[in-house]
Amino acid sequence: FSAVLTSAYTALSLYIATQLVYAPQQPLYATPAFFGMQFHRITFPSREDHVQLRGWFIPGVLPGGHLTAQRTIIMVHGDRTNRADQGAGLLKLSVAFAQHGFAVLAFDMRGAGESAPAPLSLGYFEQRDMLGAVDFLRSGPPPYPELGRPHVIAGWGVSLGAVTLLLAAAKEPAIRALVSDSGYPDFASILEREVPKRGHLPPLFTPGALLAAQALYGINFYDVRPVDTVARIAPRPIFFIHGDKDSFNPSTNMFVLATAARSAPDAHVQTWLVPGADHAQSFNTAGQQYVTRVTDFYNLALGPDTGKVSGS
Repeated sequence: FSAVLTSAYTALSLYIATQLVYAPQQPLYATPAFFGMQFHRITFPSREDHVQLRGWFIPGVLPGGHLTAQRTIIMVHGDRTNRADQGAGLLKLSVAFAQHGFAVLAFDMRGAGESAPAPLSLGYFEQRDMLGAVDFLRSGPPPYPELGRPHVIAGWGVSLGAVTLLLAAAKEPAIRALVSDSGYPDFASILEREVPKRGHLPPLFTPGALLAAQALYGINFYDVRPVDTVARIAPRPIFFIHGDKDSFNPSTNMFVLATAARSAPDAHVQTWLVPGADHAQSFNTAGQQYVTRVTDFYNLALGPDTGKVSGS
């Protein structure tokens, strides 16, 4: 009888692990052209494991209508969405950044949108996608050759995208400034809640499902801990944003991350608790105030656009 129970536990753990790491890839609802913006479609590999990723490069628009790629922001979406995520307003925000003179690289992480199918790992592998975007900007074919390469690269991420960005920036100094919106210090508490929900089974199956994910897909979810590495980002500036009504990831987690980031002696950290905003809804809630505060942060962190083109 015990062998039957063990077999059943193992089978159900494998089932939950598969539910955790695979999800239908959501189609894009629109492109930047919907907002009257120029853009090019791009394809590039992730760093290390070379998963093929797809995205858009949207040049920034300067006063007078001139285009620029000098200051480029890499946009990183949340879990089980894509680069045009309507729920968090990603496409609209990307366009707003471009209209304020920042070029934007918006891409789909592995297993999402138009990118290659791959297991979802809550940032464990996705950080390689962010690093691949940096590599593309530094050494790939420039989407607009006449605009050259970026002088500076920054990042913006929401929810899982914020975690992915924080993990990547701790390894990659080329990411010069970061906005982390609705990020997590670690995934332990989230996993304990979400694994049973996604598998429709009791919590006792959570340890087995996480072991199965590691055995089958090489994913150690408990290693996804930006709180342990965020201090390495200093002295590069970080702007943490969180909704005070976040029902999924408590706003106290923003302060956990900010405290860890400030433990570096040369840290430059800002925080903003957005009144009335639920999870990943700070832009939708604060609107133009969000755009103003974030672009002010990037302008201060990255400096002005000089109007000069970098060589390719």
